[in-house]
Amino acid sequence: MDNNRPVFTVSDVNNYIKAVLNNDENLKFIYVKGEISNFKMASNGHFYFSLKDDKAMISAMMFSGYASKNTFQPENGQEVVVFGSVDAYPGRGTYQIIVYQMQEVGAGQALLELEKLKKKLKEEGLFDESRKRPINLYPKAIGVITAPNSAAIKDILFNLKRRYPIADIYVFYSAVQGDNAAKELLNAFNIAQTYPLDTLLIGRGGGSSEDLSAFNDETLVRALATSKMPIIACVGHEIDSTLVDFVADKRASTPTGAAELATIDQREILEHLSFSIQEMEESIRGRVEELKEEVSSYKEDLNQSMLNLLRQEKQLLEHKKATLDALNPENVLSRGYTLTVDENGLPIKIKNSRPGDKIKTIFKDGSLTSEVKEVEAK
Repeated sequence: MDNNRPVFTVSDVNNYIKAVLNNDENLKFIYVKGEISNFKMASNGHFYFSLKDDKAMISAMMFSGYASKNTFQPENGQEVVVFGSVDAYPGRGTYQIIVYQMQEVGAGQALLELEKLKKKLKEEGLFDESRKRPINLYPKAIGVITAPNSAAIKDILFNLKRRYPIADIYVFYSAVQGDNAAKELLNAFNIAQTYPLDTLLIGRGGGSSEDLSAFNDETLVRALATSKMPIIACVGHEIDSTLVDFVADKRASTPTGAAELATIDQREILEHLSFSIQEMEESIRGRVEELKEEVSSYKEDLNQSMLNLLRQEKQLLEHKKATLDALNPENVLSRGYTLTVDENGLPIKIKNSRPGDKIKTIFKDGSLTSEVKEVEAK
């Protein structure tokens, strides 16, 4: 025995097997044909039975919520086609099919044909996720294809107007079950394609497989694959999958759910706007505080610059004053020098002086007047 390999408990193994089965898309919502055996109806309404063919057998159960909708009483030996998913029960280490719908083989043949069509369209790529388009949650115009005076149209209109009242809504009425339903749905779709819609909703309330058959029409499904605008399908409930659900860009289990997928709630917009306004106010207040700090800083810098400028001007003024003081004649006289001027008070020049001119000599403490006797030029 290899002691380096991990040791699992029985619960570990069974839970792992359950996880593997639950995550395998090939085992979800599948059709299985077989003969009923070991049928038992529990007191709570659940169906417990086995499905077998000539080579194998598999356990099956149908919860009372689904069993109560069954259109016939299952019996041992009866050949049926069931629609369900494979699941495991870890407590016992068993697996089984959880059945959502059951049809007798006569009616079940239609389900098998539907499964073939589904497989063909899937292989052609009509159901690929890469084709799915996002839904514009702020639409200007929304189209709705459904039956007139139905609970579906009432739910859709009520919720669209409640959530996003500013969108224009165009309704294209059509039968949703019966022999002409597929043709009317296709005609309504073609008309809707001529309108400037952001989103197109198509659907109805729940019903039996026969009631929903129009939404499995191949021509209709292929037409929806060419839609100019994204499509939201809202046909029946979660287990009532139709081909329209697979080709649509989004699928809702109810008409109300389709309205919610098609729009954003105005309350969310108002909350977002309120939050944005609050953020803007806080941002503005923060910026104002920053500007105040910047202005305060600029004020300090300006004050300092003015003080420096005044100091420089003061020093320059004092320097000029000192220069003027040095050139002031009175300061020269105070050092013992004199200043001689002519009769007009102008400094005398030898070349302009003549004997007999009156001249005035200025001292620090007075002046005297004299007459030129002789002029001698150098």
